[in-house]
Amino acid sequence: MAFIPEGSFTMGFEIENDNEWGDMDEDPVHEVTLNAYWMDKYEVSNADYQECFIAGVCEPVVLHEDRPQDFNKSRQPVVFVSWEDARTYCNWRGGGLPTESQWEAAAQGQKLGGAYFGQPYGTGAPEDTGKFTANSNGLYDMMGNAYEWTLDWYESTGGTGKNKVVRGGSWNSVGHFLRISDRVKKDPELRYSDVGFRCIKIKK
Repeated sequence: MAFIPEGSFTMGFEIENDNEWGDMDEDPVHEVTLNAYWMDKYEVSNADYQECFIAGVCEPVVLHEDRPQDFNKSRQPVVFVSWEDARTYCNWRGGGLPTESQWEAAAQGQKLGGAYFGQPYGTGAPEDTGKFTANSNGLYDMMGNAYEWTLDWYESTGGTGKNKVVRGGSWNSVGHFLRISDRVKKDPELRYSDVGFRCIKIKK
């Protein structure tokens, strides 16, 4: 895991024209102060998740109906996991899912790291975790490869809503989704071929 020190950072992105990239919900830009925490350097892999299943804690991983062999390699990020599956795994490891602000703070820095994206949906799949360069905080695949579940509900008009926020873009994203402020909503009960996760632990 990589250590993210306590401090304040600027979160969000000021959107001047929603019509340019579609309906985005990243403003207003605001300051956030966080306590220190640790975050996984890599997205949780199939091999990592399998350990939790073998321990009798996690549900079995689900694979692509038509192309299971493209998503079951041991070092690929585990996908087809629901939000609850992801939270169960992180709890098993003694941690939890990051909040949106924790995820965005860890993604920021002078170097955003390498990215894997823009692959055709019908034939593409995630790459092995850690294959590309790390960002300034020593974290790999924060941009692309697999979206990552966060702890937070997607809120645009107040209330909790019914969707959770995923961050970071994925193997099949177009380029404008690879922004650290980009917010995407996903149904927490569903499993997606382009959504994985990583865990955090709070510094004590």
